[in-house]
This record gives sequence, structure tokens and C-alpha cells, in this order.
Amino acid sequence: MELRHLKHFLAVGEAGNITVAAKKLRLSQPALSRQIKALEEELDIALLERGAHSVHLTPAGEILMTEARKLVRFSDAMIEKVKSSALGQPLRVGYSPSLAGEFLSVAIERFTQFHPRVRVSLYDWSSAEMRAGLLEGKLDLIVAGPCEGVPEPIRWIPLRAYGWRLVMHASHPLGKKKRIAAKDLAGERLLLFDRQHYPDYWERVTGFFREKNLQAKVAGEFDGVNSLVAALEGNLGIALLAESSPIDRGSKQRLITRPLSEEPPRIEVAAGVGADSNISVQTLAFIEELKQAASDS
Repeated sequence: MELRHLKHFLAVGEAGNITVAAKKLRLSQPALSRQIKALEEELDIALLERGAHSVHLTPAGEILMTEARKLVRFSDAMIEKVKSSALGQPLRVGYSPSLAGEFLSVAIERFTQFHPRVRVSLYDWSSAEMRAGLLEGKLDLIVAGPCEGVPEPIRWIPLRAYGWRLVMHASHPLGKKKRIAAKDLAGERLLLFDRQHYPDYWERVTGFFREKNLQAKVAGEFDGVNSLVAALEGNLGIALLAESSPIDRGSKQRLITRPLSEEPPRIEVAAGVGADSNISVQTLAFIEELKQAASDS
């Protein structure tokens, strides 16, 4: 019995149809049927009940399905460990540049000094994409802002908090003020990170405008900090951003920032891991470096 035969049997059992399984495996239907038949002959027991258009597992087939899944998972994990020993263990980190940019690079530098065999891969994803990636096992850790009052299957480890600032084109009339009052924002063209990918940011900013009874026109929604900064440089409107946001003002000082006398609730930045997942030693070590770097920044 070979591992590939078990994988082919799993494909048939999950599909409930040999023809469908054969297409997924890129085998001919007769070749796959012969493999399953040979497996049954080797075990000397029927694994499938064959119908005109489908197959069903026999009791013995159901037991083999359960045990084969365990064996295939073990085999895949073993192969991954062998590859990791040669290439270095991966640590996949999702992050928000506007929140983690100040201290993430410092944490990586410190971490790699003590863990040279761990390969840190960074993913600049939106907050919604990061949460999905973490829960789907595509990321080991995310650095983002927890959604206030929203239950999530994520365990958050606080890192630091940021206030807000108003960002605008250098020629904007509000730039003449040293500090911006909430009433000054009434009627302004507002540029926002888009609601679908940054629901926590959207709710904080729009909730602040509702709380202050301010009317503002949403002049644009953007999928990342680079596109939002480009709109600001084009003088399309103003934006409320975390004070940690990496705003490249350039040599001509095209953008300026001003503090707010009243602002939305401070942005809590935290490291997030799956609430029900086993956290690896390297992930825990990286979180400690994040905490240290955040406190130093």
C-alpha cells in the first residue's frame, strides 16, 4: 500500500464519484478504478459500494477514510518539517503599515539576531484580509487594531496606542490653524480607508463625525495608505489618520499635519493570534520583541 493510493482513495470517498475524483487527480477514470480495486484486493475487503452514478463507503471504507486522513496529515506535516529544516522555519506576519511601521522593523531586526533560522515573511494586507488570513491559517500573527465591541476568535496582546492627526495638502485653508477643532471639519471633503477592508477605521472616523453632529462629504475611499496619500497630495480632501501613519511629505512639503483638539478614541495596536490555535515558540518570541520595540518607539 502506497501513500498515493490512500490519497486517491480519499479523493474518491470525498467526491462520492470516481469520475469526478479522477478529474481532480488528473487521472483517467479506468486507471483510478483499477487503483481502488487493487487496494481492495490488497486489504481483501470491499471499501466502496458502487452504484450507477456514484459510490458509497462501506463500514470498512469509512474506517480507512478516517485513518488515511490522519496518515496523510502526518505525512504532510513531516514533509513540511523536513523542508523547514533546510529553508528555515517560516513566521508569517500580517501588518498594517499605518499602525506598525514605527516599531515592526526594529522588532524584526532584534528577533532575527536571536532566531536566525526563522524566516519572517511580511504581508501588507487590509485589516479584514489579515483577520481572514489568520483564521484560515495563512498567517501566524497579525499586528492591527482590534475592533471595539466586536467579539472575535482572536487573542489580542496589547502593544501600544496612538492618537489621531489631520492630514491635508499644504495649501489647504485649515493649515493656517495650529490645532483643529471638531467644528472646523464640518463640510470638508473627507478621504477614508474603504469600509469593506477597514471596517474598524471606518466606524471610528464616521462615528466621531456622528457624535459631533458634523456633516462631511466622503470624497473618496482607498484600499491602502499609498493611494490615500496620493489623493491627499492631489488636494482631493482631508483625512483623519493615526499619528503613526507613514506620511512621506517629500522635499516640497506637499502634505501637512495638524493635531486635533477633539479626536476619535485612541487606536489600540495589538498583536493578534488565533484564540483556539497552538502558538509556536517563535511566534511567542516575536511578540515579546514587538512589545519591547513598541514600548521603545
